[in-house]
This record gives sequence, C-alpha cells and structure tokens, in this order.
Amino acid sequence: MNPQPYQKWSSYAFGLAGICLAVLALSVLFGFSTPQLSGILMAGIVISGTAAWLIQARHLCPHCGEPYGYGVRLLNSHLCRKCGGDIRG
Repeated sequence: MNPQPYQKWSSYAFGLAGICLAVLALSVLFGFSTPQLSGILMAGIVISGTAAWLIQARHLCPHCGEPYGYGVRLLNSHLCRKCGGDIRG
C-alpha cells in the first residue's frame, strides 16, 4: 500500500471524526442539541473513526512488509512489531 493514499484517507477520516465531535460538543454546550442531531453526530464519529482505524491497520511496514494490525498500542505505536522499524516511513 502506497503511504500517500494511506495518509490522505486516514487524515480525512480522523478530520471528519474531529469535526463531528466538535459540533456535538458545541451543540451540547450551547443547548441546541436534539436526540436526532446527537445520534447523527455520534454515528459520524463511530463510522469515520472505524474507517480511520481500518485504513491505518492495513498500512504496511516499509522495512519488512508486516501490516500494522488491529491491536491497540499505547506505547511505541510507530514501531513495527516484527522488525522494530519505524512504520511512518
């Protein structure tokens, strides 16, 4: 997988999730939130967040070709599990 499309689509998905989250927070803060609006925005957050996660999980290590994977990583998330190389390129 080419790193440029991966980065572009992952950025779009994370951006959409951030926008939905910001609109949801502002709607609750200023009191114009309705159950329908909240549901739509929460669905947007879940769908775009899941898409970003799936895109990121398919990204391959440039050193050994190992996929990033679907596991949760809190520390050293930029390092390949197989070879220890930097996945960012």
